[in-house]
Amino acid sequence: MSATPRTKGVCGLAAALLAVLAGCTNGGGGATAAQRSDLREDESEDEFPVVHVKGDTDVVAPNESGVARTVTPSGSFDTQNLFFRSIGSNGRACVSCHVASQGWTVTPTALRDRFEHTRGLDPIFRPNDGSNSPLADVSTVEARRSAYDMLLRKGLIRVGLGIPKEAEFELVAVDDPYGFASAAELSLFRRPLPAANLEFLSGVMWDGRETLAGMTIRQDLAHQSNGATEGHAQKPGPITDAQREEIVAFETSLFFAQTRDFDAGALDRDGARGGPETLGNTPFYLGINDTLGADPTGKPFDPEAMTIFAAWAGLEGDHHDDARAAVARGEDLFNHKPIDIAG
Repeated sequence: MSATPRTKGVCGLAAALLAVLAGCTNGGGGATAAQRSDLREDESEDEFPVVHVKGDTDVVAPNESGVARTVTPSGSFDTQNLFFRSIGSNGRACVSCHVASQGWTVTPTALRDRFEHTRGLDPIFRPNDGSNSPLADVSTVEARRSAYDMLLRKGLIRVGLGIPKEAEFELVAVDDPYGFASAAELSLFRRPLPAANLEFLSGVMWDGRETLAGMTIRQDLAHQSNGATEGHAQKPGPITDAQREEIVAFETSLFFAQTRDFDAGALDRDGARGGPETLGNTPFYLGINDTLGADPTGKPFDPEAMTIFAAWAGLEGDHHDDARAAVARGEDLFNHKPIDIAG
């Protein structure tokens, strides 16, 4: 998302999205036997069947905190969409770096498993941006293990960008342990952003470089889908407008969130409204609930920006209720803790 300050309403939604994603990008591990047994009598794990949509991508994703889930308004996932198909030259598709069971991004643990299963030959392991340097030796398994070290340890893809002519700084020295970066092409490393909940974006890419003047978010995403296919998938030449729209239509239909916590239980019980269905029905527009009164509809700022767990306030009893009350306190803290904005 864009780093540009927006509104408490927008930031609150961003915080919620980050919170529900956090549990789903901690390594992709499933539940332990003890955690699976830590359910109320009315909460059966069978309520969340794992549905394979392609390879190891699951609509339901167990993680270290509980279970996350993806829903789509159509109720089914089109696995023939270009999102799942390789149309470049190196075997990659969007799903190579945006895996449902890993929060629609990738995790180091799952990447290491992929490396071991394929001896470092899975399409995500490509030297154009997967290795620490595009010049790295990838001729043997051990060479590849070293070349893709940043990807394997941290889930980071290398983005090569030159310094723009209008930059307000100059490069005076280079100290790249991988022996490649220069003013012509800096090596920037970042985790692939989740390809879900995109209807709430105010900017595209970590640095906003795909947020184009005069364009809508969907147009920005279409431009980004082409850049990713030409760059990450090494397609010689652009994809068509129809192909861009096919990818964007799939991405913008995905709503992803934590649906169960091992301590608090199901996040949509007893009056709470957690989970991806709530996201799919959440109104959003740029400037919504602006703290400074700049909501384009003219609505005044409402500090009660987060209310999905209000029903859990003050619960007491077993450890499930204690955990739920803690969630409600966090929500109340977000709504009412004064945060001074200056400068």
